[in-house]
Amino acid sequence: MNIATLKVHGDIAGLADVRDGLPTEPDSAWDKGDPRPDGRVRIDSGFYVGIGTDKNPDALLKLIRVYLAECRSRGIHFERVDVDAELRIAITESDPTAPTLDFSLADLKVLTEMGISLSISS
Repeated sequence: MNIATLKVHGDIAGLADVRDGLPTEPDSAWDKGDPRPDGRVRIDSGFYVGIGTDKNPDALLKLIRVYLAECRSRGIHFERVDVDAELRIAITESDPTAPTLDFSLADLKVLTEMGISLSISS
């Protein structure tokens, strides 16, 4: 299943501000000083929000668009000094009829305007 997740991290006050306005609750969170899976210590607090999963990359992209549109309508943005956000997309399987994940210029503009970086892995 292909997965889209939003990773948000930074200062506690900024995170609380963003978290309060999100359309969904975070799936998991961590605090500054908590151990990371690789054994190092986290330098800031943060959380992960699951945006959606789908075998078809086009359907996943639609889920991402809907989620980000809802965030924008709620006034959520991440181009703050105290918060960083990253859209993480993990491509683990692909529908043969839709084998690519095609971001339009408008999609990339939304990410830029909202202050969200993009990470795609397979």
